[in-house]
Amino acid sequence: MERTITVTGRGAIHVVPDVTRLEVYISGRFETYQAAYDQAKENFAQMVKILEYNNKPGSLAKTIRMDISDFEKSITDKYGHHMYYEKDGYKLTQRIKIDLGIDNVLVNKIVRGVGKFIQDAQIDIGYTVQDPRPHQLKMLERAVKDAREKASIMASALGCMLAEVSKINYSHEDVHIYSQARNIHSAAEAKASTAESLDITPEDLAISDDVTVEWVLVAKPNNL
Repeated sequence: MERTITVTGRGAIHVVPDVTRLEVYISGRFETYQAAYDQAKENFAQMVKILEYNNKPGSLAKTIRMDISDFEKSITDKYGHHMYYEKDGYKLTQRIKIDLGIDNVLVNKIVRGVGKFIQDAQIDIGYTVQDPRPHQLKMLERAVKDAREKASIMASALGCMLAEVSKINYSHEDVHIYSQARNIHSAAEAKASTAESLDITPEDLAISDDVTVEWVLVAKPNNL
């Protein structure tokens, strides 16, 4: 029976972010579906105008989510106990993403614009990288090397050597290279922001990936 050894290796790296990501969250209640839809269109149009006013293409604004659903209010009895839900108009949930360079002055201008022109908006400020693929490949290479180093030590302790690889198990998933730095909770907070208040120096992003490798084990020659 063929003897094998299976080891999981991990590749971890630190990545310097080169993108500031703004995620604008907007929600509200409306009497009609059309009113909610019209407001969603207006929100996005305002986001495009804010970008263009700051000499950035409006195409940087990307809709991640736009949902209009029934708004339900809780109906209670005279003692305040919940009895059932009743439809009371429509709820808009909207999420717009904008990726910019690392530029606190520009980010502040966009944040202030959102606070001024888009009602009921909250803003998450985070950092990521424009092209994650080179980092993913580097992590994978390190993970395989890590697995081999561990397997070699274990095999040597058993008086064996690694032969050919018999199996590799790698479940590829998109690596989430992102770190949230700040949340702006209201229009008032957004309008009060300054370049100094948003002067955030992003930390390197720590990311890792795993791969499991199986090797065939063979006995060491006597002269080794």
